[in-house]
Amino acid sequence: MIYHIKSLKILTSFVIAGCILSLAGADAYASLAPMNDYEYGYGPIASLNNDWILAGGYMGYSNPSNLSDSGFHATFSMVLKNGTAYHMHQISNATLEDVRMEGNNTIMEGSITVTMRDGPVSNVPTTWTISNNNTMAISMDPSKINDHFGDTPIYGIVQTPEKEMEFTNMMSQDSAFMDKWIPIMVQNTMSALKIDSGNMSMMSQPLQNQSAN
Repeated sequence: MIYHIKSLKILTSFVIAGCILSLAGADAYASLAPMNDYEYGYGPIASLNNDWILAGGYMGYSNPSNLSDSGFHATFSMVLKNGTAYHMHQISNATLEDVRMEGNNTIMEGSITVTMRDGPVSNVPTTWTISNNNTMAISMDPSKINDHFGDTPIYGIVQTPEKEMEFTNMMSQDSAFMDKWIPIMVQNTMSALKIDSGNMSMMSQPLQNQSAN
């Protein structure tokens, strides 16, 4: 079980690192302020908007001393409850104009670009509401996007490394299931990414020795 979890972490790390390196070169960080000047957030989108199910993920960052140095990105699927009309949307090019606190809620206002069937729609007024550091509500001006997402916000969960660790620990408690599922997932992921199983076995050999200690 320990070996499988460590192999999964290694594979996940390589996938994440590859994605980051492919999206941004080292020069992309030259104009950024020191990293500790930023606030950031990420998590899954999990929302039910009328008859539509929305699921995906979001990431965001902001520099409280310079709101123009902020960004938000989300990619999510949208499908009817009966499984038809599946499609995807992407939110990008976010600008942040105002941030304020209202009780336990953080309210952020700005604008975004969202992909639609006929092409991207820019400058869509958007409000992000973070409640008790646990949920996020994304409210876009429906008049700019033909009321595509209905009259309710798109909801997400505010994730943290601590929450992810708690989730992973709870999942790993079902060791009989995980011992079966993880090798299946790893093998299918390797096949999809065309990773040679021989190289993967050589890479994980030290972990086998370590897990025996």
